[in-house]
Amino acid sequence: MNRNEYSKSASLLFFTFITLILFSPVLENVPVLAALNMDNLVTFLCLIGIILFQLKNPKALMTQEYLIIALLAIIIILGLFGNMVSGIRGMTFIVLDIWSISKCFIAYFFGRLAFRPGFFSSQMDGLVQYSKWVIGILFLLLLANLVYPIWPSTEIRMGVKTQYLIFPHATYLSATVFFCMLFLGLKNVRYHIPYLAMGSILIFFAARNKGLIFIAIYFFMLLFQHYAKTKSFKISYLILPIITLIASFWEIIDTRLLSSTTSARSLLYQAAFKIADMYAPFGAGFASFGSGSSVKNYSRLYDMLRFYDYYGFTRENPQYLNDSFIAMFIAQFGYIGTACFAIILLLFLLMINRRSGRIQALTLVLFLYAVTSLFTELYLTTSLGIITFFLVGTAFGDEEEKPRLGKDVLWKKRLL
Repeated sequence: MNRNEYSKSASLLFFTFITLILFSPVLENVPVLAALNMDNLVTFLCLIGIILFQLKNPKALMTQEYLIIALLAIIIILGLFGNMVSGIRGMTFIVLDIWSISKCFIAYFFGRLAFRPGFFSSQMDGLVQYSKWVIGILFLLLLANLVYPIWPSTEIRMGVKTQYLIFPHATYLSATVFFCMLFLGLKNVRYHIPYLAMGSILIFFAARNKGLIFIAIYFFMLLFQHYAKTKSFKISYLILPIITLIASFWEIIDTRLLSSTTSARSLLYQAAFKIADMYAPFGAGFASFGSGSSVKNYSRLYDMLRFYDYYGFTRENPQYLNDSFIAMFIAQFGYIGTACFAIILLLFLLMINRRSGRIQALTLVLFLYAVTSLFTELYLTTSLGIITFFLVGTAFGDEEEKPRLGKDVLWKKRLL
């Protein structure tokens, strides 16, 4: 395949992936398409793609990436041991949970291996145009919905009637617009101010608390991109701001996540620490707490903790049971598994730290976006986690000669 043919097919693959994942929640609202389970289908195809790419034209990974794979394997083993200790069975649910926590990593490695060096930079103009179309269409839909409620909503948050538009939940609307705003920041951001304004209005009418955080992170990116034109941003620069923010908002964090007796997420975290202590050092294992599978089979731990006494935690109404990825991780994989996951996040930070310019800016903000979402939803198991890590992987593969991170060759010859 010559370079032009590769470029066209790679671009088609890239934008098809982004569109299918960003709008998979919309497709699942269509009864005929719901059975496809689009994000799982696309991720499975990515797994097949990774295997084929590595067999036909193997690429070496960075040392940090091999460590990430090893740590993920340790977490899975810890989960299986936890199932043996807690006595929670159900192979189907266990396999589904393993798949659920692995999807974002599959998307990451697909992005790393599927494209040639320099590909991501070559797509920046296309990403900008793509984002303009998405934000423009969604903004027109918002105006139409405000005049005549095609997609009615009765939820009031922050004094605003929440807008879902074509999405099943306002979080997906807010996140989709946020991704598009990030893409607009890749090139000549001053020319895209009208679209940035429309995006901000869309996030405001999505009326999610996290939406305000997303906008703050976005403008942090713009300032950082300006700085990164001449220098590489050091991750150590984040330490003082993070400590300051935690100290400033500690009372809110403590109330909402740790000590409240009425907050749903606080109850999840309190229960997670109890379970981690009960089944130390492994945790309770897969499908035991906080995951989609634990809700489907209504884990016996929920009865043990008398969750049926709380609104949103019952069999009939379990809407708050899987409302935090970190709480799920603490309960299912214990303190050792949580430490392994923390090391994985640190490894990603180290890899971001070796980048520079717009690639570093984009991956850093995506990373911060992901980490802030881990505490409030099952972020990495959703389509949003998949697209975040796909973009990070694609951006990491952009440079042919990466900084010295200890590259090793797994295969010396082609197998096909």
